[in-house]
Amino acid sequence: MKKIDDFPKDTSGYSKLEFLRPFLGWKSVFGVNNPEWHSQRSLLNKAFVSNNIFFQPMCKKINTFLSKWENQEKVCVGNDLQKLTLDVLACCIFGVDFDTLNGKLSEPLEAYNYSLKAVFNPIRLIFPSTTKLPLKSNKEMFKNINIFDKYCWKMMEETKKRMEEKKNGDIFIDNDERPAKSLIEMMYENNLPEQTVRDNLSIFFLAGHETTFNSLGWLLAILVSHPDIQQKARQEILDKIPEEVTFDSIKELPYIDGLIKEGLRKFPPGGSITGRKAAKDIVIGNIQIPAGTGIIINLLSMSNDPKIWGDPDVVRPERWFSENITKEQRTAWMPFSNGPRICIGMNFSLMEQKIFVVYLLKRFHQLKLAPNGKITPRLGGFGTYCPDTDMMIIELEKSK
Repeated sequence: MKKIDDFPKDTSGYSKLEFLRPFLGWKSVFGVNNPEWHSQRSLLNKAFVSNNIFFQPMCKKINTFLSKWENQEKVCVGNDLQKLTLDVLACCIFGVDFDTLNGKLSEPLEAYNYSLKAVFNPIRLIFPSTTKLPLKSNKEMFKNINIFDKYCWKMMEETKKRMEEKKNGDIFIDNDERPAKSLIEMMYENNLPEQTVRDNLSIFFLAGHETTFNSLGWLLAILVSHPDIQQKARQEILDKIPEEVTFDSIKELPYIDGLIKEGLRKFPPGGSITGRKAAKDIVIGNIQIPAGTGIIINLLSMSNDPKIWGDPDVVRPERWFSENITKEQRTAWMPFSNGPRICIGMNFSLMEQKIFVVYLLKRFHQLKLAPNGKITPRLGGFGTYCPDTDMMIIELEKSK
């Protein structure tokens, strides 16, 4: 994972999956290799240099979300978490307010969800030539991809307009609401080509909320199915943050940190890391890997290996306490990948999950799965391993 030039992205299949290009694009930091990758990554890192600037926007959106739950005794999680993570991503990274929690962005979001499910249909991925057939399902897929693509270009045009207005002093940005400079602005200021900006926008739209929304779903599943863990987590929060939640107050919550890491271990957002190949003949240990060999890392298997974890089927946040965790276990924990190509938004996602759990358990005295609710896994778009939130119905008891 650390020698990215020895195991670069395998771009040889892009031409066969041409139907994916208008949706995800090939020019983003996710899809390119060195030297272009290094150039893009160095720039994009600047958007995530400090979590402090994201704290207030995250808190505001999470509280807006939980306020909608507060007036209900029972909720079907459904796509609520997706709307939350999209709104957080937009205000923190894109410099706009999607406001999907209040029903906006409905058409682009529906088009995105339809496209994601359609393009990652196994039949289309294995037999991409089927996308050229004059089928109603293909026409519907390309129609929705086009809607999402147009929205990405619209966001870019609106960003350029705001940049010009800021340059002329026509608008004022309130830094309590969102960072003064968005990711899109950074890409334009550094003269990235339009298509590269567009492709990064779509990949951040997907990766920037999809994995966090799935992780939040699994955290809810753990909390409602393990009352003892829920109580320990709530007690730590009440003991250490009895009043206002601040950026500094959430730093020292070892049990909550362990809960989040344990959720990501047991249920990694992506079941595997794929799309790499050996650039040359390489020997790792006693294994000879010929040049051109495709590389896959099975995260689900590694995260649930009893040789590494001892009791992998047990959800135990305490295993992440410094006195318990081993070096091998730290190395095997890769929900965000590892090495130089580790997920650029890892700390962003971890903080969002922590703020969500803190406010959730402060607001609600008890969470439990309703009699008609179920916790079942499903395979999401982009190879994500996620809970079926349409089946997750939760009973809520407000804190007094």
